[in-house]
Amino acid sequence: MPLSRFLLRQLENLLILAFVVMIAMVFGNVVLRYLFNSGITMSDEASRMIFVWLTFGGAFLVALEGGHLGMTAIVQMLGLRGRRLARLVAESLSLFCMGLLVFGCWQQSSLNMANLSPVMGVPTAIFYIAGLACGLGIGAINLVTLIRLLTGRVPPGELVIGAESEEMAGFEAQRQEPPRP
Repeated sequence: MPLSRFLLRQLENLLILAFVVMIAMVFGNVVLRYLFNSGITMSDEASRMIFVWLTFGGAFLVALEGGHLGMTAIVQMLGLRGRRLARLVAESLSLFCMGLLVFGCWQQSSLNMANLSPVMGVPTAIFYIAGLACGLGIGAINLVTLIRLLTGRVPPGELVIGAESEEMAGFEAQRQEPPRP
C-alpha cells in the first residue's frame, strides 16, 4: 500500500473517530442535563471544535475524490475542447478561492493565537487552522490538476467531475444523448 493511500486511510479513520467522539459527547451531555440536571462543561466547546475540523476534513476528502457538486449535465453537452476549458476554469477558480481561504485563515489564526477559549483554554486559532489545512490541501489538488490539464495528461474521461443533484441525475437519465465530439 503506497504511503499516500495509507495516510488518506488514516485521515478517514481519524475523522470517523472524531465523529464518534463528538456524538458521544453531545449525547452524553444531553442525557446528563436531562436526567441529572448537570453536564460536562467542556463538551459544547470540544464538540464545536471537532465539528469544524470534521467539516474541513470532509471537504478535503470529497475534493480529492472529485465528489463536490458540479454541473456535469451542462459540461457533458460540450465538446472535448469545451470540457477541457470548463475544467481549466473550474480548477483555476477553485485555486483562487483556496488562496483566499488560506490567506484569510492565516491572518485569523495569527490574530487568535493568544485568544483562549473560555472553558478549555486552548487558542481559538484552532478553528482557523482547520480552514488553513483544508485550503492548502484542496489548493494542492487544484495545482496538480491544473498542471496535468496544461500538459495534456488528463484523459477525456476525467474532464467531467463532480456529483450531480438528484434532480439533475433524473434529467440526465431522460435525455440519454451521447455528447458531441
